[in-house]
Amino acid sequence: MKPGGDRLVALAGLLAARALGYSVVQTGDARHVLLRIGKSKPRLAFVAHYDRIEGSPGTLDNSCACLQLVEFAARKSIALDYADPSSPPPSFLVAFTDAEEAPGSGEATRQGAYALARRLRASAGSGRTMAAIVLDVTGRGGRLLLSTAPAGLLARTGLSRSSAGKGHQSLVGLARRAALRAGLAEPIETSLPWSDDLGLTLGGLPALALSLLPEAEAAVLAAGKRPPLWDVLHTAADSPDLAEEASFALMSALLDAFAVELAQTPEASLY
Repeated sequence: MKPGGDRLVALAGLLAARALGYSVVQTGDARHVLLRIGKSKPRLAFVAHYDRIEGSPGTLDNSCACLQLVEFAARKSIALDYADPSSPPPSFLVAFTDAEEAPGSGEATRQGAYALARRLRASAGSGRTMAAIVLDVTGRGGRLLLSTAPAGLLARTGLSRSSAGKGHQSLVGLARRAALRAGLAEPIETSLPWSDDLGLTLGGLPALALSLLPEAEAAVLAAGKRPPLWDVLHTAADSPDLAEEASFALMSALLDAFAVELAQTPEASLY
């Protein structure tokens, strides 16, 4: 989060310190960091962008989500050592994406997740689907938000009944079950500002973005107004003192609940 810091190198160091093997995948100028937990072909990816706006520490947008996914991957990797080999847990992908902020130029397909989605879709193989849960601004607050932005985009383009449209709705159901299992308050479905769910959706993958807000600001959003916390993003004020330990504990419980729900959901009915 320091000015001029090499975030790719820092992220790679965090993964290496936890003995998590990873690969760097380049799409255009973007460099994405991918790791797989489990040995089978994953059907679900957990995604967080590691790039930031120049001049911002990028704490909430999006360092906290990256750290949460690093720790989640480490926990699940250790758990594999104790799993029953006759009934292994489902595999999943963790992706740290680059160039999420690129659509500031007005060209959504320049977002790094767009080219990555096309590559993941091709690697999934015929008749298989990869889907993604996207974490963005998950380091402060206790109210879970589920983005309806992809559903709106797909509806406007007549693709609500496409695999991406149906997959998005299935991901909403999966997220709600995970939130219930984790003991969270009922999530709020709302049209959040785009994250990597934009590039992923345009690239043909079902995607659902998750975010957090403090309860008071969630009420502001529910009233149709812009939460003040969002005005901090992309500025020098997005600093480490904003992160809350309680939000990290909440996301830890939620991600672990996702893993349990994924294991209990038959592959054929997942999306």
